[in-house]
Amino acid sequence: MECRCGKFVDRLGLHGLSCIKNAGRFPRHSAINSILKRSLTCIGLPSVLTKDRRPGGLTLNPWYRGRSLVCDTTVVDTIAESHYIISAAIPGSVAPDAKTDKCRKYNDLLGNYYFQPVAIKTTGAYGKSTAPFLSCLAKKLVNILGNPRERQWFHQRLSLAMVRGNIASILACVNV
Repeated sequence: MECRCGKFVDRLGLHGLSCIKNAGRFPRHSAINSILKRSLTCIGLPSVLTKDRRPGGLTLNPWYRGRSLVCDTTVVDTIAESHYIISAAIPGSVAPDAKTDKCRKYNDLLGNYYFQPVAIKTTGAYGKSTAPFLSCLAKKLVNILGNPRERQWFHQRLSLAMVRGNIASILACVNV
């Protein structure tokens, strides 16, 4: 079967996870940003979703060392054709590359804001700097809201956003 981008789609439809024309990429990205925004608001850090340069969000109050938090989400497909060689040579190397790209993109913001790239693989695994950030956010949710299950619920919301986006991406390529 052929995708609308012209590439071959195998019976699993995994091409959809990395296809430029997939339908799930933007909704998945927006859902993750929305979950982060709601979580930051719950812990007393109101934030806005920015649209100009597309970082995911900006807190209106300081997050760390008197600086507001700017975070931007990136979802990396480690099984994409473009990542085969680097993933095979150095396991786990694709997400750090995505983090480096995000830091380079927002380099001029680093002095005034605390920038946190949120790198998540399509498999659901978090990038190295993303895992501690999300754990800190989940811990603050537990402390503020007083329910120890908030941590699991937070990670479940993120997982569901990933799965829904992945499904939309795969189905869009399979049902062309």
